Amino acid sequence: MSSLPLARLRRWSWHSPAGTSLLATWLFRPAPADAAPFVLVAGVAVARALERLGVRDARLKWPNDVELDRRKVAGALAHATTNGQVGSLVLGIGVNVHQRAEDFPVELRATATSLAVVGHTVDRLSLLVALTRELDRVTAAGERSAALDEWRRRATLLGRTVEVVRDGRPPVRGIARDVGADGALVVGSERVLAGEVRILA
Repeated sequence: MSSLPLARLRRWSWHSPAGTSLLATWLFRPAPADAAPFVLVAGVAVARALERLGVRDARLKWPNDVELDRRKVAGALAHATTNGQVGSLVLGIGVNVHQRAEDFPVELRATATSLAVVGHTVDRLSLLVALTRELDRVTAAGERSAALDEWRRRATLLGRTVEVVRDGRPPVRGIARDVGADGALVVGSERVLAGEVRILA
């Protein structure tokens, strides 16, 4: 069996003291024909699930971050596999739920947050149920286009001047104009499938 990681995803780790986060994985089999935008629509599912539980104003940062108060509260990671006949897609999502500010490593405190830090007490099982329901909705074949439109409305980068740093290639600088149906970030006239992005202005 060969492994086909989605091209845009960077190396990703999650700091999670026991009992503080929701960490869950969903398996989609067979893998959807258009698996690439799953990470984006997963962010939409997280934002919708949070709203159902009273946590509003979640924003989405390309490619896989969910933010509250400009700090990361959740993220998604997807991995596709195939044996040449039948493929599957594994989608992992982590949400910081109960962490206190001091639970984060010093180097993350300026960029990470939790639902508790922003003032919300959320039951992790209730969040799992809400998130699963929203994932069912946004990953349905007829709903993904609308989910991508919602991603655009919640996006932190679109219309901003950004820099995308890519492994082994020159950085891309310009205005983040859109995301494509394949999840690529359109920066100026260039389509970017993978990299670390930061806002310049």
